[in-house]
Amino acid sequence: MIHQLFATPIIKKQLGQNGFIKELEQFILNSMTAENKQPRPPQSAHNDLFESKFNFLNWKTPQTNRCKEVILNELMFFIRKVCSLNDTELSKLKVFHESWFHVVQKGGFFQSHTHPNAAWSVVLCVNEGDVKVENEHEAGKLLFVDPRHNASMHLDPGNKDLKREYNFNGFRFRPKAGEILIFPSYVQHSVEPYYGETPRITVAANFWFSN
Repeated sequence: MIHQLFATPIIKKQLGQNGFIKELEQFILNSMTAENKQPRPPQSAHNDLFESKFNFLNWKTPQTNRCKEVILNELMFFIRKVCSLNDTELSKLKVFHESWFHVVQKGGFFQSHTHPNAAWSVVLCVNEGDVKVENEHEAGKLLFVDPRHNASMHLDPGNKDLKREYNFNGFRFRPKAGEILIFPSYVQHSVEPYYGETPRITVAANFWFSN
């Protein structure tokens, strides 16, 4: 029997709520104001990236209320799958979070980082940007780095072609509109440069819990 030890649970799921996603997109574009902009971004701000303040899901609007509901439902479903908590125990947890949106224009990117002091991180893709791109390396792909930093210390023909669930190559993909991703906040990740003409829009959040 092969034991899949030290696995990193990551969910990638298409929500299929196109009407809500389009409504959320327009709401976010209308919310790109100086009042809503993050004044002290964790990474140096550049003109091709708009980052909102970290309270987006607490805005009392129909769009943010619905977005929060969708994200929390998917997060709780995910936690039930990967943790040894029953529904009663899960319902008693106190939930804390920070949340924001990104609008990436042509040339925007995000450097490699983690999300300290959080358990789970969520990305909801609202618009992936241009559907067709000339160069896959300029499509704003999300890149996850293997957290086992010494896993690739020795490579030879006997271990360099491991199956996806065992290998140590970075996992990079392009989220589609309406797709949600949930992953451990300790995982190093980045957003590669995006050079499309249509804005790339995402909502992100970090969650942590107490009894």
